[in-house]
Order: sequence, then C-alpha cells, then structure tokens
Amino acid sequence: MDRFDVIVVGGGSGGGVAAARLTEDPDCRVLLLEAGPDFPREEILPPLFTISGEHSWKSAAIPEMDWEFYNADRSGTLNGRQLWLPRGKLMGGTSMVNATIAARGAPFDFDRWAAMGNSGWAWNDVLPYFIKIETDLDFGDQPIHGNSGPIVIQRYKPESWAPINRVMYESCVELGIREAPDLNALDAHAGVVGVMPHNRYKEVRLGTLVTYIRAARKRANLTIRAGAVVDRVLLRNGKAEGVTFVDGKGDSEIAYADEVVLSAGVYNTPAILQRSGIGPSAWLKPLGIDVAADLPVGKNLLDHPGFGMIFKGRGLGVTTGRSFVADVRGPAGPTGEPAWQTHPFPVDEEEGMAGFWTYLTHALAQGEVIIQSRDPRQAPLIDHRYNTVERDRQNFEDARNFCKQMLASATFRRHGAEWVDDINQPIVEALAARLGAAHHQAGTAKMGLASDPTAVVDTELRVHGFSNLRVADTSIYPDNVQHNTNLTALVVGERVAEFVARGQSH
Repeated sequence: MDRFDVIVVGGGSGGGVAAARLTEDPDCRVLLLEAGPDFPREEILPPLFTISGEHSWKSAAIPEMDWEFYNADRSGTLNGRQLWLPRGKLMGGTSMVNATIAARGAPFDFDRWAAMGNSGWAWNDVLPYFIKIETDLDFGDQPIHGNSGPIVIQRYKPESWAPINRVMYESCVELGIREAPDLNALDAHAGVVGVMPHNRYKEVRLGTLVTYIRAARKRANLTIRAGAVVDRVLLRNGKAEGVTFVDGKGDSEIAYADEVVLSAGVYNTPAILQRSGIGPSAWLKPLGIDVAADLPVGKNLLDHPGFGMIFKGRGLGVTTGRSFVADVRGPAGPTGEPAWQTHPFPVDEEEGMAGFWTYLTHALAQGEVIIQSRDPRQAPLIDHRYNTVERDRQNFEDARNFCKQMLASATFRRHGAEWVDDINQPIVEALAARLGAAHHQAGTAKMGLASDPTAVVDTELRVHGFSNLRVADTSIYPDNVQHNTNLTALVVGERVAEFVARGQSH
C-alpha cells in the first residue's frame, strides 16, 4: 500500500474532524480507516440513521453498526447486570447514532485540566475552537458563540416538545430554579433549568459523516478505507511506522505513514494501544505481548452514571414531540460545580408513564479497559465499576430528593403524578437495580505530564515516549467534562489536526 503522511484511525468525532482538517492542506496525504461501513452517497441517498432516534428516548444505534460492548459487573454492585454500552461502528462513529445534545464542557472543566498540568487546555485556550466548530442559530451573534462553523446548533421551540418536558420545566420554575436560555452560557452550568442545545438541523443528525467528512470526500489527498478493523500500531525506536488492520474480507493489511492518530474511541483506542505493546505490563505479558511502553493505558475509565426513576400521570407519557429538551442542573457545590443534572423522558403513552433521568456530572468511580486476547475482533473487558463509591451514591441520593420535590410540586400534582418505582428504596439497592450509563465515557488514555504516573499522552496528544503517535478522542480527557462529551471531542479533533500540521511543517 502507498505511504501516507498521516493515518487516522476512526471516523468519529475526533478522527473525522482530524482527517477533514488535515486534508485542507493539499500536500498532506491522509488515510482514514473506519471499522464500520461508509456511506459515500449519503448526501444523495440519506441513510435512515441520519434522521432517526431523537423522537424516542431509546438509543438510535443500529445493531449492525454497533460494537456490541457490555459492562462487566465484576464488583457485583449492579446485581450482576450486563449493561449495553452502545458505540457507533460506522463512518461518523458514535456522532451518527447519539442523541445530538450539543452541550459544551464547562469553563471550570478546562481550567481544572490546565491546573492538572495540561497547559494550553484552559477555557480561554479551547473557547476559540468551540466557536470555530459551530453555527449557533440562537446565540451566534454573541462573543462566546460561532456563526460560521460546520455544526449547526439550535434549541427546540416549546411547541415542539413532548409534554413531559414542559411539565418538568414549569415545575423547576415553581421550585425557584433560575431559567437559563443558553445552557452553553458562561453562567449556566449549575443551579439552572434550560433547553438543551442540539446539533440536529432539519432532522439530520450532524455528526462527522454529514459535515466534516462530506466536505473532505472530494479531496484527492484523502483515502477512505471502511470495514478496516485496526489491529495494532507498528512501532520501531520510539516511533510509529504505520498500522496493521483486518479488511472486510478478513485479510491482514499494512499501511505506512509518518504520523498515526488514534481516534477509535474510549474502548477501542486503549485496546489498539495495548495490542501494540503500550499499556500496563501486568496486562500485556500474560498475552505474550512485548511491552514497548509500560503506560496506564485503559485505566482511568470514566463516565456519567445515570439513574432512571419512573412515575405516571395524565398526559405525561405522550411520546410524540421532542424528547431530549428540558434539563435541570444541580446546585453549585463548594467549587462552583454541580454534582448532577436531570432531564425527563416519556415512556408509555398508553399507561401515562414517564421518568426522570439523572446522571452524575463528576462521578468518582474509575474503571478499566483490558484486552482479553491479541485478536482485534475480540471485545476487551470493560468494567466501569459503577456504584462502587459512596460519595457517588450520596450525590445520587441528593438528585433523587430533588426529583421527589419536583413530583410533589403543584405543577406535577395537576397531572395526578405518582411514583411507579419505590422512591424510598435504599439508594445503593436502587442503583444496583436501575443504574445505567449516560454514554459519556472518557479517560482511558489520559492527558498529563510525563511525570504523572496516571497519564498516557502529553498536551499535544502524543503518547508519552513516541514522537509521532497521538490520540484524539474522549480517551484523552484527564477527567470528565460536566456535560455531554461530543462537542469537546470535536474540539479535540480540531486541535490534533493543528498539532500534527505544526509538527510536519518543522
């Protein structure tokens, strides 16, 4: 196979952006490898998944385009339940099957990253990239927002909402919660109720397939290979030489490049690194893998664990209309950050059932991703260690208490609302039975200083010890952002493209 300047592994929120931006330079030859199918005619023949999903609170992932990952409850704190962890296996990655909630990370998230030693990642450093990626139809005229980026962002008007959203919103106002018209505003990250911003426009889910990659397809310097499951990175003398991958026919191939960017996601990126010999030696040696770098790859697995609480009432279960709309963010704690946020969802129109979904914005539980064999087609062991930290349980208890207040408000009483779930069940038992994932996973290739024993990549996203191997997805988050992770992942893609381009120009 021809040699490339850059190989990008994964066409999702990080990799799709990186490949598109790098190919804006006609002299930069990029190979984009995606494990799932590609849809090169998507603009003419839109696939159903581009417009499905939002009207239902259920995931829009399609079985044939999902990695079929599951959480292993090794600690037994979920009653042995095996939680599905949907991840998109298609061009555009999870950005093409998610709920399109376009919430930025909070300013204090990035300032915290910088305080951990990640210079260049403070809020003032990343804000220009959030502006660059977006066209905000509601607030694009404001200094902190963009009006010319590829990702169109809007907030749904009240007349389009599923009824439960209006009821919860009005209940929060009744309880004295401040209204925030823009949940991406500087002062809207705690103690507010507002309307979730969405990167869905004219019913199209604006992931990287229909935005960045669509724009880049016509460029002669971009080569796309779909159905390419990457096995490992080829390493020699502290440098990446290329990657090996299994093609759609099951044959092994090799591609060479001056630089490799792994954007395979929070579960697959650490698996590729581990198969390459980069990871904890205690995990790799039993599999007969020579250790090239003993780094904590696959550790520090983070998420926003979530908890559903079901109730019923007149008209509350109507499932037509926009589902992911109203959002209440918990009160600011001692550091100014909330511990939880909650949105409603309709469940069953015939039974009048709906629910509150609350998730922790900064859970303390940390899990791990560990390959089980050298075969790239075998899923790694994934264990988030959900429901193992007492502080997390206390924060869920606080969130549940607020949900009790909402259902007891006059707004909900007018609908005859009453609990279906046992709302007074001990929280540890309730979580064991009903805790799930918010699908905001991060952290398995943590960014940090080389002196940090928990870090995998540096501030320019290079794997420590390797000058031309980088990671660009939510794996690099040193700790999780407070809100949905996707917009921040797009920013990571923008930044890695600049880092790579700057390195090649020297």
